[in-house]
Amino acid sequence: MCVLFDVTAASPGMAENLSVVVVVLLNLMGSIASFDAPRIQPFIFPDKAEIGTQVNVLCSLLKGTLPVSFTWKKNGKTLTTVGDKIEILILSDSSKLKLKHLDGGNIGNYTCTARNTVGEDSRTARLLVNAPPFWKEQPKDTEAVHGQSASLHCGIGGYPRPKITWKKAYGTQSKDFLVVHNEYKKTILENGTLVIDSLKEADEGVYTCEAENGVGEGIQATVRLSVHAPPTVTSVKRRTSAKRGETAVIECEITGEQPLLVSWEKDGTKLTMPFTRFETYEEANGKGVKATLLISNVQRRDQGNYLCSVQNDYGSVKDVTALTVQEPPESPSDVKVISVNSRSAQVIWGAPSGISTSIKQFVIMFWKNSKVSGKLHQVSLTSTETSTLLRDLQPGNEYTVQLLAENDVGRGDPSDPVTFETKEEEPEAPPVDVEVEAADSHTLQISWKPPPTDTWNGQLKGYHVGYKVEGSASQLAYETVIKTNLREEKTLLRNLRPSTRYSVAVNAFNSAGDGPASEEIVTSTLNGDPPQSPEVKVKNVSQTSVTIMWSPRVNSDASVEQYVLEYVDTDQNKQEFHAPGSHKEYCIEGLESGQRYSIRVAAYNMFGRGDFSPSLVVITEGNARVPGYEPIVHETPFYFRLYFVIPVVASVTVILCVIVVAWACLKRAHYIEGRKAQLYVSYQQRLTYVPPSEISRDSRAVDAAYDIPWDVPNGGGSMGRDRSSYVKLKQGQNYV
Repeated sequence: MCVLFDVTAASPGMAENLSVVVVVLLNLMGSIASFDAPRIQPFIFPDKAEIGTQVNVLCSLLKGTLPVSFTWKKNGKTLTTVGDKIEILILSDSSKLKLKHLDGGNIGNYTCTARNTVGEDSRTARLLVNAPPFWKEQPKDTEAVHGQSASLHCGIGGYPRPKITWKKAYGTQSKDFLVVHNEYKKTILENGTLVIDSLKEADEGVYTCEAENGVGEGIQATVRLSVHAPPTVTSVKRRTSAKRGETAVIECEITGEQPLLVSWEKDGTKLTMPFTRFETYEEANGKGVKATLLISNVQRRDQGNYLCSVQNDYGSVKDVTALTVQEPPESPSDVKVISVNSRSAQVIWGAPSGISTSIKQFVIMFWKNSKVSGKLHQVSLTSTETSTLLRDLQPGNEYTVQLLAENDVGRGDPSDPVTFETKEEEPEAPPVDVEVEAADSHTLQISWKPPPTDTWNGQLKGYHVGYKVEGSASQLAYETVIKTNLREEKTLLRNLRPSTRYSVAVNAFNSAGDGPASEEIVTSTLNGDPPQSPEVKVKNVSQTSVTIMWSPRVNSDASVEQYVLEYVDTDQNKQEFHAPGSHKEYCIEGLESGQRYSIRVAAYNMFGRGDFSPSLVVITEGNARVPGYEPIVHETPFYFRLYFVIPVVASVTVILCVIVVAWACLKRAHYIEGRKAQLYVSYQQRLTYVPPSEISRDSRAVDAAYDIPWDVPNGGGSMGRDRSSYVKLKQGQNYV
């Protein structure tokens, strides 16, 4: 240190004083320069000391002005003499540390510090002891909350540093453990602590912490991790709706550890049960509860936000459901049908009136009005549309259309029905089952059925029957037939040429025009006329039979070859019988008493069957038998009783059978002898005629053979061919 003073610049008195101060400072500086700060000689512990032994370490000064104080620290903490485990000896220029009965707890960094008035110095040495693992912090059972983190502590000491392993049990055996590795959500810290993030139920269980370092035996400890579940709403409808007057159901499914306490609020106000029209109940399941709030007879004021609040010992949760009280929309207004064509029509409408939930769509319904219910068609339209075009309609038909609106609740009432009729088009199909028959030499009878109804394209007005001579270059001549309501239409073409082939076709027409014609059918008129209908009278009536008689009308073309008799009872059961042309009477037997019968007769000649006579209505004598009526049986004489009548009838029957067989054999012999002498009459037959041989006959009319064979027309003949068929009628006892 060097101090300079300029004595010459000071006053004489002041200079004297400064000289004294300088002398004092120089003496003080000389004294300080004679003190030294402590300096410690480095020291070390024995390498890898053994457990149970002791170590001594000396902390001494290399230099330093006494007095000097010494202190010892382990891992930053001051050491003091502790029983017989640690002994500290302090001398004037050194300090001795003695550690007795070494164990793993003695491992650490030891620091010796020396101080005096000038300064201090420190030296540190590390003591390592070969020690097996030992517990610094004993693991213990841990509880945590689902979704949070859990720390399983495993504080272990020892040298060399122990290896720590965590395992989780998955079974009941000691071997049923899996090693836990550092992975997603699971981390093993340097100090052995296992940290599990975002806990789930699967993380719950038994864990084992194991430690070993090659010195002595390893150690392990088992702990249980319990994961508690706070309430969680797993299912809730954010929005729900109910029709006014119905029951609204608001559900809240919750998982969590029991007990779970559920409460409800509406728009911030707690609902205290019992509450008018409100009801709550809870249904437990495996993982929690299903809480339900029922609101009966829902009114518009019940609309709002409903809060489901749940809590348990580990947390709470809330969720909101918005309830909308809805009503189906009202009917669309001003529904009209405009621009009606034959196959389309435009429908227009206005929005529904009144206050209702937003319309989701319109639905238009239309169907064809017919005797048989028409198919219902439905078309969905967007809520912004106010018109639509109905397509694929059938011409000339009446339709009904209605419109309704639909929202999230459902469909409202349909509008008032609107009826319209499409314009007509010509029929699309010809008449069906067209048949042409020769009625006589100048007349053809035409019959047909209407086209299929769905091809009319309107209301049929009638038919055009066209005809011309086959092969003629002239156009068809037409006759108009007004439509009837019969299943089959008929007409007669008169004043035709005899024995001439004509082409005939039929087409239907309506207000729009004519439809297609049927295929032409070629048929020839007869070269003669069938007989006129005979005049029929009733000759006799009894309880079970009716005898009729007839007389033929004058007809010069051909003689009558046979007659057909037809009768119908009150149940419309029809029977037919045939009689030769020489007979003029017939007895119908086996009838019921007091019943009504309708009888008519027609005649055949070589040109076919003539018209039937007008029907005769005949009622048999006696009272009609009432169904289910059983007559009262009175006592009868013995000769009317079965035990007497049956043997007598049997004897008479045997005798009659013998007589009939003998008579039949005789007649057969006569027939064979005269067979070659039989005469057959052949004649032309109508094209559509059905031979009587194919008509069912009453077995009662063919019991006995009729001697004289005679001819009837056969089927399939034509006017230009000479074909014959032979049918032998048998004369029965009914012929008079």
